[in-house]
Order: sequence, then structure tokens, then C-alpha cells
Amino acid sequence: MEWRFIFTGFLSPFENMAIDEALFLSYFNKRIPTFRIYGWKPYGFSIGYSQKTDEILDLEMCKRDNICIVRRITGGSMIYHANEVTYSIVCSNSDIGNPESVKKSYKVLTSFILRSYEKMGLSPKYAIDFGGRIRKRSSFCFMSQEDYDIVIGNRKIGGNAQKRRRDVILIHGSIPIGEEYKIAEKYTREKLRELGYRSTCLSEITGRKIDFFEFSEILKESFKEIFGDLREGNLDGEEIRMKDKLLNEKYSKDWWNIYLR
Repeated sequence: MEWRFIFTGFLSPFENMAIDEALFLSYFNKRIPTFRIYGWKPYGFSIGYSQKTDEILDLEMCKRDNICIVRRITGGSMIYHANEVTYSIVCSNSDIGNPESVKKSYKVLTSFILRSYEKMGLSPKYAIDFGGRIRKRSSFCFMSQEDYDIVIGNRKIGGNAQKRRRDVILIHGSIPIGEEYKIAEKYTREKLRELGYRSTCLSEITGRKIDFFEFSEILKESFKEIFGDLREGNLDGEEIRMKDKLLNEKYSKDWWNIYLR
């Protein structure tokens, strides 16, 4: 099966989430499985659909420092998107072999990430296979572990979240390259330092500076090895119009990002 590959470079938090939702919605008509890689400029928080922004973030501090906050349509906990590579996948359950459960679909959909880490000489595991799995919940994604989160050593690296409607899946995930994500503690209600930063990043575990484009290529090649051929592509006209509408009416608005209950 051939997948479409889209590289959108560095965009704002609002544009990134508008594109992911546009790809998700367009799949129902086009049925084109898509893999996207992107980055974030400016840096900012994304929060899970059900999180209450004022309970997890110091909104006054965020406002003072012009920190962007965007709400995802996926669940899960907040992420501070900084020096990282981010990916999204839109597909149907049948595109990935009809995994027997949502939980098992995480294992399938993130398998290319494990392959990427292995190419870098690392030894990643799923949290469920790691004896010391941390079960305590946190409002910050990188500080808690679900069964098919990826850990290296005893620390989680990155995080993923899904949205489903009928047989269609959107999954997107954050893979931190540098330690900039630790800036988040300045703005979170939860004292992340007290949790011992139960997470890591590529530069820390490899002992060298990792380039965004270098790791993007590794991810791309690993995806092809797991899922099949990639066709270079772009958003089409309909997807661009949908993205623009979502950006203007939803993702750029406080009613969605801040005040939704």
C-alpha cells in the first residue's frame, strides 16, 4: 500500500493542529492514508481535549511571556512543544491491519519510532515491557506512562495521542530532540521537578546534538520499512480550505483553546 507523505516544516501551534484535523476530516472522502512530519515555531503548549486549561497552566504567566496554547482534538495530557520532531498519521483501521484494540493500535502505529531509535543505536521498549513502569498520572504527558509509551532506560521519551471516528484514526506524537521541553515547568500548575523529570530526549541519551532534519529522515525511512512506500505530496486545495477555516474559526480562538469545558 502507498502512503502520502507530507513535510510541512515549522508552523505555529494553531496551524499545526488545524492541519491535523483537516487531514483527519478529509480522509472520510479521500481515503488517502497520510504520514506528516512537522515542527513548531513559536514553541507552545498543546493540551488534551478534555483538560481544563486554567487548572493545569498559569494563564497569566503564559500571557505575560506570549506562550501559545492550543487545544488538540486528541485526548491525553499537555505537551510543551519545543525542540522536537512531531509526526501525525491519518488512516483507517484496515490500513494498519485491523489491530484488535485501540491499545494495540498504539503499538502498531508507533512501531516505526522504535525502529528509528534502534537505527540510532538505542534500546527502546514499550512501557508495558519495562518492569519499572510509572503508573502515577500527571497533567504533563512526558511524566506518566501508558502501556505502549516508549521508554529508554527507565525514562519515557515523547508521547502520542489518538482521535477516532468510526474506522478513521488520527494519531500524532512528539519526539523531543533537546531539553527545551523542561521550560514547561515555569508555566505548569504541577511541580514537574518534584516528579524527577521522568523523561528524556534524543540529545541527552545519544550524547550529541541531534538535527531536526537528520532525525526526520530517519523517521521517514523507518516508516517506509514498516508500512510501505511513501509518495511525496502536499495538502490539496480542499484540505487547505478546510485548514484555513479551522484555523480562523477554531484554533485561533480562545473559546476553543482556553475556555472549552
